[in-house]
Amino acid sequence: MSQRINLEVVIGHLYEAVSDPSAWNGALEAAGQLLAADAMLLTYGNPSANDLRIIGSTGWKSHAQEIYADEFLLHDEMIREAINGPIGAIVSANQSFFDSTVNQHILHQGGFTHFTGAALMNTPDIHASLWMARAIGASYFSRSDIKVFTDLLPHATRAVTAFHRIREAELRSEMAMGAFDRVANGVVLLDVKGTPVMVNREAKRIADAEDGFTLRSDGIVAHRPTDTTRLRDLVRCAGSERLARQLRGAVTARLERPSGLADYHVVVLPLPKKCQPSDHDLVVAVLFITDLSQPKNPSDHLFGDLYGLTDAETRLVTQLLKGGGLTTAAERLGISRNTVHSQLASVFQKTETKSQSELLTLLLTAVAPIRPPDESSGFYGSVFDA
Repeated sequence: MSQRINLEVVIGHLYEAVSDPSAWNGALEAAGQLLAADAMLLTYGNPSANDLRIIGSTGWKSHAQEIYADEFLLHDEMIREAINGPIGAIVSANQSFFDSTVNQHILHQGGFTHFTGAALMNTPDIHASLWMARAIGASYFSRSDIKVFTDLLPHATRAVTAFHRIREAELRSEMAMGAFDRVANGVVLLDVKGTPVMVNREAKRIADAEDGFTLRSDGIVAHRPTDTTRLRDLVRCAGSERLARQLRGAVTARLERPSGLADYHVVVLPLPKKCQPSDHDLVVAVLFITDLSQPKNPSDHLFGDLYGLTDAETRLVTQLLKGGGLTTAAERLGISRNTVHSQLASVFQKTETKSQSELLTLLLTAVAPIRPPDESSGFYGSVFDA
């Protein structure tokens, strides 16, 4: 067994692992020295979703740990006891555990015995527990060893709880960013100084084109200096109570583009009050940027799916959305006007509309303006690009 270290050192290692999950093994190695344990294990996950993992360990042979984690972890009687018991209650091996398949085929074969542990977190969705063991032939954990382990548990609980909260916050942030990336309009989140802190892929595309709108570390920049000044002023004023009364909280701007394409349309909004920093007079704002030169609705399949249109009918409404009327649509599709009229009558019936203007209004509002998954989404090459 390694030379023991003091509790304060182990606690320091545990709190280091809160923001650096790769440090859990080092924290458990220090804990093992403190407790004179030959092996340590830290589990974390959602047992009800069959998602319980080992996030830290020491003293294990890698192949034995992999087999245990993949095939036996959720069926370990001591783990189940910890999941069903209170936080901090000491769980020790009994005869039933010693006779179990988990112990005889994995743990005992790995050279371990004298298992002791406790739950650190037990919620409907998350369980975490800390375990220690000694090698076969070593003495049992003494009362003083259990006392040290018990003293360590509150700190391990706080560390794992903080780790869980950071992980959940990071996951929610990634989910929000993934949702923003599906929006067809550009979305830019700005901090209280007007600095971009979150940019969706459409806003990045617009900014990278440097055609009237650019994002820099010090803020947003338009093609014309006057537009830059106005845009930054709008961001600063987005949370003004006076503007909220006059403009219902939203302010807008049109940004000229050097390319000659249609101006960008920008809407500036403050985030809800609950999202604003309480210790700052300025606001966190969000920009929505519309590029009129880009199609916003993948109506060629979504609208058709929504109303049960045939492929031919879907192609027709897509042509109508591009403008030009029925004659132009017939020419583009290579069909007769009679066929176009027949298809349009069927579309009117399926969509419960009575005119082309009513149909176009429905086309523009029925489906959210999204960007379908591409290569960056992780779904490229699947059913989404069929």
